[in-house]
Amino acid sequence: MSEDYGHLDPIAVVVVCVICVLAVLSTKGSSRFNYIASIIHVIVILFIIIAGFSKADAKNYSDFMPFGIRGVFKSSAVLYFAYVGFDAVSTMAEETKNPAHDIPIGLVGSMVITTAAYCLLAVALCLMQPFREINADAPFSVAFEAVGMSWAKYIVAAGALKGMTTVLLVGAVGQARYLTHIARTHMMPPWLAQVHPKTGTPINATVVMLSATAIIAFFTELDILANLLSISTLLIFTLVALALLVRRYYVSGETTTANRNKLVAYIVLILASSIATAAYWGLSDNDDWISYVITVPIWFSATLALHVAVPRARNPKLWGVPLVPWLPSASIAINIFLLGSIDGASFARFGIWTVVLLLYYFFFGLHASYDTAKEAAENKMGDGLKKVEEGVKVSSEAQ
Repeated sequence: MSEDYGHLDPIAVVVVCVICVLAVLSTKGSSRFNYIASIIHVIVILFIIIAGFSKADAKNYSDFMPFGIRGVFKSSAVLYFAYVGFDAVSTMAEETKNPAHDIPIGLVGSMVITTAAYCLLAVALCLMQPFREINADAPFSVAFEAVGMSWAKYIVAAGALKGMTTVLLVGAVGQARYLTHIARTHMMPPWLAQVHPKTGTPINATVVMLSATAIIAFFTELDILANLLSISTLLIFTLVALALLVRRYYVSGETTTANRNKLVAYIVLILASSIATAAYWGLSDNDDWISYVITVPIWFSATLALHVAVPRARNPKLWGVPLVPWLPSASIAINIFLLGSIDGASFARFGIWTVVLLLYYFFFGLHASYDTAKEAAENKMGDGLKKVEEGVKVSSEAQ
């Protein structure tokens, strides 16, 4: 058996089972548990940051980038999966009283706070210990022992346990609702979309999702999962940014053929220049910048042309992403660039999974979703989902 798939982890299975029970019992109960756990976790994070800076030694920062700029981007690409939980907030629109107001605040606010916490924790760790002495398995516990605060490792361990539990629970709730929305289109078996009348949670989707998670967690090395998750997260965020451009600049039946063609051309240039930049970065071993002098101006010119030459076809009614097309175009370029820092073996694994899922989609999902969409159009069942998309609370009966 390969070393990447031979590390059996029964504890991970037990933890996933406990999370499954919490997730299916009640959304409100899960929220309360998360609320309490998050408070404890924030207190521990503040303790680590304050205690860490109190033991800081500026000399440890003398070698600021020991692995160079490539090491920075490679680490960023692998750790990108840390941002995967934020999109789960958007799946709670149907369970939010005022989604148009609350969801943007929740997304942006949580991202700002969490990113600041990530940076402060990293700085505190690197100032406590030289980077070569940082333990990969228990970095903060070992670092506190090294500076004479052995008792702090127990606080760190408790905080880590609370943090992992919270992350797992948020992921379980969000991913189960993704599966529920997909099942509503009949791309997955419709029974996965059933919501239990007493608990108000999608029990079938939650159990199936976490069962698959437990099986994979049992035998797969964490590094393999981290790279796969980072690739999928970067790709998904790229597609979201691309969809935003299409949504703002194209409306079927209203956008002229000339504007549609220009939109397609500029998006192709944005994607092509971003892919070329990432490919050169990933395949070249030197720090030659000649290629970037060509690809980056192409990206900038295509984005500028899209901003100037193509009129917007749709504006957000309640809340929308600002600085369009610059922000989504930059998101596409940055996400694809980070993809260029991930190893080839991870892309091979991702490619195999992608082919399997595409075969499923074309042979089953596509036809099922088409039939469902046709039925919804005939029965005018799409109005409720449209209102939710626009930020209006819709009752389950209305859908």
